[in-house]
Amino acid sequence: MTGENSMSRDAILSQYRPIRRAIQTVLAQALDACKKPDLDRAAKHLGLVDDALLEDDTVFEMLCDVALFEPNQRGRRVFDSFLHDRLAALDSTEHDVARRMGDAFASIFRVAERHAQAGLWLEDLMAAGRRLWLVDEGLEASASEGLVIGMRLFEAGPFHAGFGIIVEPRDDLVAFCTGAAARGDRLPIRHSLAAALYADDIQARSLTVVEVMDIPEAVVEALMREAGVPQGAPVARPRRGRRRPK
Repeated sequence: MTGENSMSRDAILSQYRPIRRAIQTVLAQALDACKKPDLDRAAKHLGLVDDALLEDDTVFEMLCDVALFEPNQRGRRVFDSFLHDRLAALDSTEHDVARRMGDAFASIFRVAERHAQAGLWLEDLMAAGRRLWLVDEGLEASASEGLVIGMRLFEAGPFHAGFGIIVEPRDDLVAFCTGAAARGDRLPIRHSLAAALYADDIQARSLTVVEVMDIPEAVVEALMREAGVPQGAPVARPRRGRRRPK
């Protein structure tokens, strides 16, 4: 056996856990490089018009992720500036992890199956045929096969690791984005894929959920007709993003 199949679960996790700690250290230090215009830009990309939403730790982490890793109007990223200015001050593990995090990408994935030793196999729905080995103890414990998620990850060695917030996007957003990617078209989003995935999750959080049984059926039908929803169409419940354990 070679590669990942020759490693025991304990060996894989002993390699992964220092990487997870380094990710948290790097993100905490990188956030100091964010200025108010960077956070304002991220808030605009996420459609945050209510400051009260930032009291939600998950929403705030989404804001920070976009501010750090998505380019501004000049094509520059805050994280690249952090790497330029602070990389030499990090210890060897943090240095390597920070450099690799600079190549992280956001995409939409389907959980294909569990890895034989540790982690999950993911299918990248935005890149046909790409299959990645992700090690993430929290997601491994909670995710079921077939689950579709949006997340940012990077190559951490023999496996991939992720950071930021994991979201479960709506089916229509997944269909629009994966369809455009398959055709080679521009994605039907205003800013970045990460911002679109986060904004979709934030919008679901801000909706007031009312049980249909509390509203007269005639009123529900009238509202759905006004919104252009086909008769008999199912109404999906909003799904919240998953915070990673520290």
